Amino acid sequence: MENAKPTIYWTTERDNGRPTIVVTFSPMSPETRSVIEHDADQHGFIRRDNRWTPPEGRTSLDFFEIMRAKGIAIEFEREPDGPVNLQRLALEPETREKLVALQEFQLDELAGYCPVQAEGLLDGQSWYFRARGAYWRFELGGNENRTKSPTWWHEENWPSADGFAAGYLTDEEAISCILKAVNTYRTEDRSRFEPGHPDYERTCLEGWSAGALSLQRIVKRFGITGEQAIERAKGYGIEIPYTAEIELKNLDGRSTVHGIDRKTGEWVEIRDEDE
Repeated sequence: MENAKPTIYWTTERDNGRPTIVVTFSPMSPETRSVIEHDADQHGFIRRDNRWTPPEGRTSLDFFEIMRAKGIAIEFEREPDGPVNLQRLALEPETREKLVALQEFQLDELAGYCPVQAEGLLDGQSWYFRARGAYWRFELGGNENRTKSPTWWHEENWPSADGFAAGYLTDEEAISCILKAVNTYRTEDRSRFEPGHPDYERTCLEGWSAGALSLQRIVKRFGITGEQAIERAKGYGIEIPYTAEIELKNLDGRSTVHGIDRKTGEWVEIRDEDE
């Protein structure tokens, strides 16, 4: 007997970023399945048994809407938590080889536009990548809730005619930036990121300008006022971030951090780890 709600189970597999859909069906009549397959052919899918190749340059959203309008449900298999399957990424062979060979490195996510964001682990520390506008930045040592500041960061300009191309990096471009940052971290002298170095204050103010650190962090770290931080940044010739005025107004002398409690889904105060 055919179910009241015939269902397509949709699992996406990728090979160097190219998707193939593994399709299975709930019990349904041959007539209903024939209609589904006919609509898939009309949409441009290339079907080989239960493996469908999507049409080039065309979204599957129209096909999903057609199915739902006909009373057919689509269930998407959720990707497992943990490191990204690197075959999701469209990469040049040389870039993929470098990524796979990278030691003590894990990629947990790479997604989005404006910004493009990625995260994972490097040498046992959390890292975060962000690209938007005309810049990309790699941060190491912080955490997801921002209760811990990064201990190292690297930012570069991404040149383009309109100044917005960084927000649309391809997999190849984003991974190339990440690999460059990792190489820089592992090969450069990092002592300027450590307290006691003569350039530590300047480095932290540059991190504030880039967005890696907040003004609240700078004030707490150096025991100065927000106004003093701004004046010192100007003295170094560091660009003042556009958020400076808002941050200055919201300085309250405390380092309160709020985040989502994963158990209750409510916003709660979180212990500040930046000590």
